[in-house]
This record gives sequence, structure tokens and C-alpha cells, in this order.
Amino acid sequence: MHTENSEANLDGTELRKDLAAATPEEREAILRETVRTQLAGILSQSTIEDDSNFLENGLTSLTALELTRNLMTLTDVEIPLVAILEYPTPATLGNYLAEAYAAAASADPAVAGSGTD
Repeated sequence: MHTENSEANLDGTELRKDLAAATPEEREAILRETVRTQLAGILSQSTIEDDSNFLENGLTSLTALELTRNLMTLTDVEIPLVAILEYPTPATLGNYLAEAYAAAASADPAVAGSGTD
């Protein structure tokens, strides 16, 4: 498991640039892929399907916390831990993150432009 130091190795600058330039549909696809990639890394699995359930893949409370922290670090979007249970697949969590990103960007235009300087 990757805990503790994995957050230090995360740089979301490029991801945030891509999100700022993307259409809503592209943003959702980017975030879905980000969720899958992060989950696969945390669970040491080679691939994660869009509709695979986090808990059925072996996500525990500790790894759910790690996934949430990694995603927040990469996206600069606040994600409550309960979102992992409410949106239990990469597809549903990616959709949630895209909506949360859009809401944060509309409330604070600096979010959409973060990492672009």
C-alpha cells in the first residue's frame, strides 16, 4: 500500500490545465480516467473498469482516505470521504468530480485557471 508518502509525489498541474481547457464531457472523461488510475495504483491492480465497485475491488477505509486525498491534491477540489460510498465506481465518482470542479470553478474563477501560470 502506498499511504503517507504517496500524496507528496502527486503533481496535478498538468491535470488542472487539462481540466480548465476541457469541455464538460472531456472533463468527466479525464476525471474518470484519473479515478481509475489512482485506484489502480492504490490497490496495486493493473486495470480498473469504469463500472467496477470500489469496495468489491478491495478498497478499505484507509485506502478510501488515500484515494480521496490523492484526488483532492490532483484536482484542488474538496471531496468529502463519503463521496466514495455515494459514488462507488470510477464512472459515478468521475461524474461527481466533474460537477464539483465546475461548481468550484464558477464560484472561484481561479480554480479553472489554477496551475496555468
